[in-house]
Amino acid sequence: MDKDVFDEELTQLTTRKGLFLKGGAAAAGLTVLGSPTAAAFAASKATIKVAVVTHGDTGSFWSVFKKGVDQAAKDLKSRGVSVTQVYANNNVAKQVAGINAAVASGAKVIATSVPDASALKDPLRKASAKGIEIITVNSGLGAFDSLPTYEVHVGQTEEVAGKGAGKQFKKAGAKKVLIVIHEASNSGLQQRASGVKSVMGASNVKVLTIPNAKSDIPGTKAKVKAAFNADKKLDSFLGLDPDVTIPCLSSVPSKTKVGTFDVGGSIKQIQAGKMLFAIDQQQYLQGYLPVAFAVLFVTNLNTVGNGAPVLTGPGIINKANAAKVAALAKKGTR
Repeated sequence: MDKDVFDEELTQLTTRKGLFLKGGAAAAGLTVLGSPTAAAFAASKATIKVAVVTHGDTGSFWSVFKKGVDQAAKDLKSRGVSVTQVYANNNVAKQVAGINAAVASGAKVIATSVPDASALKDPLRKASAKGIEIITVNSGLGAFDSLPTYEVHVGQTEEVAGKGAGKQFKKAGAKKVLIVIHEASNSGLQQRASGVKSVMGASNVKVLTIPNAKSDIPGTKAKVKAAFNADKKLDSFLGLDPDVTIPCLSSVPSKTKVGTFDVGGSIKQIQAGKMLFAIDQQQYLQGYLPVAFAVLFVTNLNTVGNGAPVLTGPGIINKANAAKVAALAKKGTR
């Protein structure tokens, strides 16, 4: 199919599910592309508005995610895509406002992370009611499957990723792991911890929840040190973000087995032997793929996942492959 953009009226009034119910994507595509309105709309190269709205910050993780979004916008500019981005830094009101602004601006697709489904329920329902395609990224797997215009989740399955971390610790002979959850309301972090427990056993995992841990690193380090002092059975430490894990390396006893989620500066620590592994969810893909999926849906009614997530992880970075990943990290894509 050409790069034609579907008739705007049809896009706004017909949901993805509705099109399939009326005879499938191919039939709908042929009907619309054959209309004079569609031809005129394609000739005008109308903009495909995509809104990316996350709870993230501008730290080591989300800066790589943003590079993925930026590159997709650049690569697909000739297809008429226009991308806006909001990084709410765990400010729920700001994220809700970003979604509402996307609806008001006429976005065709909203890609959003969902750390707390209850907080985003109303704005995303309103967006879906207006025929806007919804893609969840990074967090929110299963939270909005019932929305009529929901397409797919792009990210890793957090509990499976947690199991991956548990297996790495078990392989290294760990006996008891301290896990720091740095965002109290983020269900994905809870799922990671659950995954570790399923492998190590609940009694062999201690979870320490520190709300806003990244904004108070000295306080976080002190709490981690106190936890190890209080429980001498702890021999391992898992941070769920490198911006938390790396500063805490100086707060844990020597010979502590340390792992983390996501890449950031963890590669250097792995190469130096100060960290065993990092669970890589490839956030560059989480930024790039939703924009590509959005363009493919609007221009060609392509959908992905078929009810299942598009997984970007987990991948394991350890001493065996750290050098190769490090070369890519210098480019800001890992």
